[in-house]
Amino acid sequence: MKRTKRQMSLFLLVGMMAFWGCNNKRGEQGSDYIISDMAEFPHEIALEGEGIVMDDILLRYPFRIRQNGKYLYLIDLHAEMDFGHVIDTVGWQEVATFAPRGNGPDETLQAMNLQVQSPKSIWVYDTDKREMDRWALGEACDTVTIQERVRMKETMLTSANCVMCGDTAFFFTDRTGESRLVRCNSEGEITERVGHIPATQSVDGDAKAALAQAWHSFIDYNPRNGILAVVTQLGDVVEIHNLKNDTRRVLYGPMGEPQYRTTRDGYAVPVGIMGYSDVQVTDNYIYALFHGRSFKEIAKDPLNTPDGGEYILVFALDGTPVCRLVLDHAVYGMDVNEKEGIIWATDVNTEEQIVKYHLPELYLREVL
Repeated sequence: MKRTKRQMSLFLLVGMMAFWGCNNKRGEQGSDYIISDMAEFPHEIALEGEGIVMDDILLRYPFRIRQNGKYLYLIDLHAEMDFGHVIDTVGWQEVATFAPRGNGPDETLQAMNLQVQSPKSIWVYDTDKREMDRWALGEACDTVTIQERVRMKETMLTSANCVMCGDTAFFFTDRTGESRLVRCNSEGEITERVGHIPATQSVDGDAKAALAQAWHSFIDYNPRNGILAVVTQLGDVVEIHNLKNDTRRVLYGPMGEPQYRTTRDGYAVPVGIMGYSDVQVTDNYIYALFHGRSFKEIAKDPLNTPDGGEYILVFALDGTPVCRLVLDHAVYGMDVNEKEGIIWATDVNTEEQIVKYHLPELYLREVL
């Protein structure tokens, strides 16, 4: 794996957000959001990870990771053959692959998102086909076949970020800018629009779509508590949507909202910082993987600047800051298993592409 490929991924992700716009300043908000500055975290704990090297598999850019039972499921963002990988943590062997790269009927053009319903049922969002595909593992877990497809009918639904809400519906970030989120049914039709982009400057007309691209975000949803969390890839903004009581809270971190400047030909270049790259809502807390590295810092030495986040920010379900976990690896994706006290993460910078962290006893005893 070459570092240049890893660094190209940073700019690929930013390039997917190519947009027009201008810098924003704090302004008036609509009444459907509670907006506040992020409070200080009362705890900060350093975690030391265990890097895992697998001899029989080398991922080009391990982007998403999920655990279910003894299996880890990964999405390789720049896969040459298969985007999806199933790894047995007992013996650390790859047992199956899924979402083969290609344009055929049972192939995937670009996998970005991963949802695991059960050890043998996996949903993958193909951003280029605008299609949610459900893959099923065979009885011996050595074969994976496609079982179901949901094609999104709205042409603007090209967001890389979606999450299941029940067995037959999905949430997407809204790329049109007409709302913050959209809910789609199993026919790929929009059934509901939720909220608005909580930018500090309102825009109209064509600028709404540009603003939506600037606020490119990652999302997760927990159906047991009804909490849907949204974190911005640029800047430092966390949104919490409680779908059970229809309340929405926005937390502005100390580094503020996404920033960018406009070029002469109408395109925008991100400035400010790389923000978040993953988020997870458990039954107890919200975990957000934060980078906080400025584009100026990255530009000074892009080949030697770690690609990933070194902080996991932990919030209560109402948005109260609980703890900042400081990692010894820069990681891009994560999966938190509170029951087992484990965080799985993906490292795109080294050959130790899977990193295992243990939630510390202090954290488990006093925080969970």
